[in-house]
Amino acid sequence: MSTQDKVITSLSYIAVLGIVGTGLSNILFFKLIQLSSPVFAASVTYIIPVVAILLGYFIMNESLNYIQATGTFIVLIGVYFSGKK
Repeated sequence: MSTQDKVITSLSYIAVLGIVGTGLSNILFFKLIQLSSPVFAASVTYIIPVVAILLGYFIMNESLNYIQATGTFIVLIGVYFSGKK
């Protein structure tokens, strides 16, 4: 595979990530705002790192230390209080 082919392949992957990853997630995010409140929609974005840590722990068998567990707990408490009226 030539260097030019590698560049074209890399740019193709970047385009797919930009269109699918960013585009689709923005469409879903705006739909979520329409269905609920902006505060709830913003709270969902705070939970993304928590989901990533849990998926890494349960599916990819990564280790979980006390700093990550504490951070997860703090994020969940913050999301709870931001959604509470």
